[in-house]
Amino acid sequence: MRKITDIIIHGTATPPSMHVDVDVVRRWHMARGWDDIGYHFLILRNGIIEDGRDLDKDGNIFEEVGAHTYRYNENSIGIALVGGVNEDRKIDVNYTYAQYTSLKVCLDSMLYRFPGASLFGHREYAKTKCPYFNVRDFYYGSQ
Repeated sequence: MRKITDIIIHGTATPPSMHVDVDVVRRWHMARGWDDIGYHFLILRNGIIEDGRDLDKDGNIFEEVGAHTYRYNENSIGIALVGGVNEDRKIDVNYTYAQYTSLKVCLDSMLYRFPGASLFGHREYAKTKCPYFNVRDFYYGSQ
Protein backbone atom coordinates (compact mmCIF):
# COMPACT_ATOMS: atom_id res chain seq x y z
CA MET A 1 0.00 0.00 0.00
CA ARG A 2 1.20 3.49 -0.82
CA LYS A 3 2.07 5.81 2.05
CA ILE A 4 -0.41 8.69 1.85
CA THR A 5 0.82 11.93 3.40
CA ASP A 6 -1.27 14.52 1.54
CA ILE A 7 -4.93 14.83 0.66
CA ILE A 8 -5.20 17.47 -2.05
CA ILE A 9 -8.46 19.22 -2.95
CA HIS A 10 -9.14 20.56 -6.44
CA GLY A 11 -11.91 22.30 -8.35
CA THR A 12 -12.81 21.49 -11.93
CA ALA A 13 -13.13 25.19 -12.92
CA THR A 14 -16.47 24.54 -14.58
CA PRO A 15 -19.64 26.68 -14.41
CA PRO A 16 -22.76 25.44 -12.60
CA SER A 17 -24.67 24.95 -15.87
CA MET A 18 -22.11 22.47 -17.24
CA HIS A 19 -22.82 18.77 -16.74
CA VAL A 20 -19.63 17.30 -15.32
CA ASP A 21 -19.18 13.82 -13.90
CA VAL A 22 -16.31 11.37 -13.64
CA ASP A 23 -16.79 10.18 -17.24
CA VAL A 24 -16.56 13.74 -18.58
CA VAL A 25 -13.39 14.52 -16.60
CA ARG A 26 -11.95 11.14 -17.58
CA ARG A 27 -12.41 12.06 -21.27
CA TRP A 28 -10.73 15.44 -20.71
CA HIS A 29 -7.75 13.87 -18.98
CA MET A 30 -7.38 11.02 -21.45
CA ALA A 31 -7.50 13.53 -24.31
CA ARG A 32 -4.35 15.01 -22.72
CA GLY A 33 -2.71 11.60 -23.07
CA TRP A 34 -3.22 10.48 -19.48
CA ASP A 35 -4.09 6.86 -18.71
CA ASP A 36 -7.28 7.73 -16.79
CA ILE A 37 -8.89 10.53 -14.80
CA GLY A 38 -6.26 12.11 -12.57
CA TYR A 39 -8.39 12.37 -9.40
CA HIS A 40 -9.23 9.58 -6.99
CA PHE A 41 -12.65 11.08 -6.22
CA LEU A 42 -14.95 13.60 -7.88
CA ILE A 43 -17.73 15.30 -5.91
CA LEU A 44 -20.67 16.23 -8.12
CA ARG A 45 -22.85 19.28 -7.58
CA ASN A 46 -25.57 17.10 -6.03
CA GLY A 47 -23.05 15.77 -3.48
CA ILE A 48 -22.57 12.33 -5.00
CA ILE A 49 -18.97 11.16 -4.60
CA GLU A 50 -17.80 9.26 -7.66
CA ASP A 51 -14.75 7.01 -7.64
CA GLY A 52 -12.07 8.11 -10.06
CA ARG A 53 -8.70 6.71 -11.03
CA ASP A 54 -8.61 2.91 -11.18
CA LEU A 55 -6.06 1.96 -13.80
CA ASP A 56 -6.28 -1.80 -13.23
CA LYS A 57 -10.09 -1.75 -12.75
CA ASP A 58 -9.91 -3.76 -9.52
CA GLY A 59 -11.97 -1.28 -7.48
CA ASN A 60 -9.05 -0.29 -5.23
CA ILE A 61 -8.40 3.31 -6.14
CA PHE A 62 -6.17 3.91 -3.12
CA GLU A 63 -3.36 1.88 -4.67
CA GLU A 64 -3.35 4.11 -7.76
CA VAL A 65 -0.89 6.97 -8.09
CA GLY A 66 -2.96 9.95 -9.20
CA ALA A 67 -2.27 12.53 -11.88
CA HIS A 68 -3.58 15.65 -10.16
CA THR A 69 -0.65 17.50 -8.57
CA TYR A 70 2.63 17.52 -10.46
CA ARG A 71 5.51 16.02 -8.41
CA TYR A 72 3.21 15.18 -5.46
CA ASN A 73 1.09 12.33 -6.80
CA GLU A 74 3.08 9.42 -5.34
CA ASN A 75 1.97 10.04 -1.74
CA SER A 76 -1.34 11.81 -2.19
CA ILE A 77 -5.04 11.36 -2.78
CA GLY A 78 -6.72 13.83 -5.16
CA ILE A 79 -10.31 14.91 -4.61
CA ALA A 80 -12.03 17.35 -6.97
CA LEU A 81 -15.23 19.35 -6.56
CA VAL A 82 -17.22 20.10 -9.71
CA GLY A 83 -17.55 23.86 -10.17
CA GLY A 84 -15.57 26.86 -9.00
CA VAL A 85 -16.23 29.36 -11.78
CA ASN A 86 -19.28 31.25 -13.04
CA GLU A 87 -20.73 31.26 -16.54
CA ASP A 88 -18.11 33.83 -17.61
CA ARG A 89 -15.35 31.50 -16.34
CA LYS A 90 -14.46 33.91 -13.53
CA ILE A 91 -13.67 32.43 -10.10
CA ASP A 92 -16.85 31.89 -8.13
CA VAL A 93 -16.81 29.65 -5.08
CA ASN A 94 -20.17 28.22 -6.09
CA TYR A 95 -19.92 24.74 -4.65
CA THR A 96 -23.19 23.50 -3.23
CA TYR A 97 -24.10 22.69 0.34
CA ALA A 98 -24.36 19.04 -0.76
CA GLN A 99 -20.78 19.17 -2.09
CA TYR A 100 -19.41 20.68 1.10
CA THR A 101 -21.26 18.08 3.15
CA SER A 102 -19.86 15.26 1.00
CA LEU A 103 -16.38 16.76 1.09
CA LYS A 104 -16.48 16.78 4.90
CA VAL A 105 -17.58 13.12 4.95
CA CYS A 106 -14.90 12.20 2.39
CA LEU A 107 -12.18 14.01 4.36
CA ASP A 108 -13.31 12.36 7.60
CA SER A 109 -12.93 9.00 5.87
CA MET A 110 -9.53 9.83 4.33
CA LEU A 111 -8.08 11.12 7.60
CA TYR A 112 -9.31 8.01 9.40
CA ARG A 113 -7.91 5.72 6.71
CA PHE A 114 -4.60 7.62 6.49
CA PRO A 115 -3.78 8.87 9.99
CA GLY A 116 -1.21 11.65 9.95
CA ALA A 117 -2.13 12.79 6.43
CA SER A 118 -2.46 16.55 5.92
CA LEU A 119 -5.04 18.54 3.98
CA PHE A 120 -4.10 20.92 1.19
CA GLY A 121 -5.63 22.87 -1.64
CA HIS A 122 -4.09 22.47 -5.08
CA ARG A 123 -3.19 26.18 -4.90
CA GLU A 124 -0.57 25.32 -2.29
CA TYR A 125 1.40 23.33 -4.89
CA ALA A 126 0.90 25.21 -8.13
CA LYS A 127 0.27 28.63 -9.66
CA THR A 128 -3.48 28.33 -9.36
CA LYS A 129 -6.21 29.51 -7.01
CA CYS A 130 -7.86 26.08 -7.13
CA PRO A 131 -9.99 25.01 -5.27
CA TYR A 132 -10.73 28.70 -4.53
CA PHE A 133 -11.09 28.31 -0.75
CA ASN A 134 -8.84 27.42 2.19
CA VAL A 135 -9.24 23.68 2.71
CA ARG A 136 -7.93 23.58 6.28
CA ASP A 137 -10.17 26.49 7.34
CA PHE A 138 -13.12 24.67 5.81
CA TYR A 139 -12.37 21.37 7.55
CA TYR A 140 -11.02 22.51 10.88
CA GLY A 141 -12.73 25.91 11.06
CA SER A 142 -10.96 29.28 11.19
CA GLN A 143 -8.84 29.41 14.29
